Amino acid sequence: MGLRLWMRTSYAIPQGFVDKYVDSRLCADTTNININVAKIVNAFGVDVANPLEAHVAYKNDARIIALMANGVGNENTSPVIKERCQTLVTSD
Repeated sequence: MGLRLWMRTSYAIPQGFVDKYVDSRLCADTTNININVAKIVNAFGVDVANPLEAHVAYKNDARIIALMANGVGNENTSPVIKERCQTLVTSD
């Protein structure tokens, strides 16, 4: 099992990033995950999220640590992920 590369960011890790910046001896594996951490509220008929909360609320969401510790879609996937997340696998 190689290194899992995690970045807390609002943008996807681009293809080629690992090849260019991570030592190949680490056998790094990257996974881009989109997760909504801000509560959605209805304001005047439109669903919105507080932009500040959307970018800083990661530390308050148990799913983030569970994803970092155990990943997703494997036998070690945490119960909180199985209960509260939906998985959609896409590829280029």
